[in-house]
Amino acid sequence: MTKTTDKENLGLTRERAGQMAWCLGLSLFWAVFIWGFWEKGVFALGLNAFLFFSFALLLFIRAGYKRKYYDKSDLAWIIPLCLIAFSFLIYDNPFLKGFSLLVMPALAALFINYGNLTDKGKRHWDSNFVQHFISRILSFLTKINKAVNLYIALILPKGVKRGRVIAKIVLGLILFLLIAATLIIPLLSSADSVFAARIDFIYTWLSDILSTTFVYRSVVFLILALILLSALLGWGRKLDYSEKDESKKKIDPIVSGIVLGGILALYLLFLWVQLERLFVEGLPLDFKITESLVKSGFWQLFFLSGINVLIYFFTYRKTNKPVQQILTVFSVASLLLLISAGHRMVLYVINYGLSYEKFFASYTVLYSAILFIWLISRLFIKTRANIFKFVIFLFLWMFSVVTILPVEAIILNTNIALAQRPESRIRLFELTMLSPDVLNAVKKYKATSVLKESVDYLEREGEVKVKEQFDWQPWIDKQEKRIADKRWYEKNLMNMFNNTGINK
Repeated sequence: MTKTTDKENLGLTRERAGQMAWCLGLSLFWAVFIWGFWEKGVFALGLNAFLFFSFALLLFIRAGYKRKYYDKSDLAWIIPLCLIAFSFLIYDNPFLKGFSLLVMPALAALFINYGNLTDKGKRHWDSNFVQHFISRILSFLTKINKAVNLYIALILPKGVKRGRVIAKIVLGLILFLLIAATLIIPLLSSADSVFAARIDFIYTWLSDILSTTFVYRSVVFLILALILLSALLGWGRKLDYSEKDESKKKIDPIVSGIVLGGILALYLLFLWVQLERLFVEGLPLDFKITESLVKSGFWQLFFLSGINVLIYFFTYRKTNKPVQQILTVFSVASLLLLISAGHRMVLYVINYGLSYEKFFASYTVLYSAILFIWLISRLFIKTRANIFKFVIFLFLWMFSVVTILPVEAIILNTNIALAQRPESRIRLFELTMLSPDVLNAVKKYKATSVLKESVDYLEREGEVKVKEQFDWQPWIDKQEKRIADKRWYEKNLMNMFNNTGINK
């Protein structure tokens, strides 16, 4: 009978060792090339972030592909995740990059585990699905101890007791450094001044090595290496669970009918009261009144979207036919409110222009419109709808698409075009919130005097005429400096494009 080594007991195969080296390489890459994030924020994320996220995705996708967990249907989530990673290579847009940093890890965790799910195409995304996936995603926490042992086993030679060897290595290094620093190097330096001058770089090197920044980088490197390997261990297994047919669970039709009917009555009353304001032809001149009118409509949209998804999730196909008919009317009423809110947002944009907020609020209106129309259509189709799955996949694709759109160029060009209208209330100098993505375009517009404020609008608002001559040069200088201060691996394609314009 052959003896098994510690490494074999831990499952440290050649494939696993390669994955561990990949995790260490990614962690080292973050600690070296993405460290500028702590100083420059999202503007330090360009080529470096694209490479990190791309290779991190490749690590997990490759593991699932080698185990034959994936099929062609998985391209439906792999492609949009790759688009989000690619967006870091294209733009500086700080608004989107900030969201991408939060959204991408969550989406990747969900869909990597979804890719390892058995019969994934037939699974219904219900409360049972959510419960198992939350447990699965958090399973990486239980693998941290194994990840530590695997890294130790990778470093130490075969057939040795790890604890004793580590203690001896640490003790030997400490003794060597103490003896060398306090006795050997000082004595040799006093004996030869040339040696002292040449050995001085060692002290400088040690002081740099032991600096606070190095310690922080080392901590981040170790934590990230552990998280990546723990996630790989926790999420790399096949996922399976017994599915419960929750469609057979019926909700009391009397209770659900009263709740749905009551909410519907409130919606209809609200629509009747606001009938004369439902599709306003114009907006008030007073900005605060306009802002209140539009934003109240948007928040109606926001909360109604969430409420409707929850109502569908818990009542769809779980009540009798009359209640389902009430649900249909309820959805149509909700869609009408959505259209009203969207109409107000269009008027708001036409009069006051686009900003990050208004652009993504409008995009949310589009998302919600698609969702509502789909929900209504499901009530007329016999096949049971996978509601939660559609909500998540729609969000994944719409978010990934918007990350690669030239959002800032759209905002800039839209505002400049709308500002030419005589009744426009757009303040072009507010576009200084934009990033270097539109640097060359701003310089071009500045040269043609397109960016000057409307005298009519300034007089109408009671502003002094000097604001007509808003100076864009400080903003241009700031963006050029921001690009120049970037290291080569922090730059993106728009930076390179704008650099060409600067050099010319």
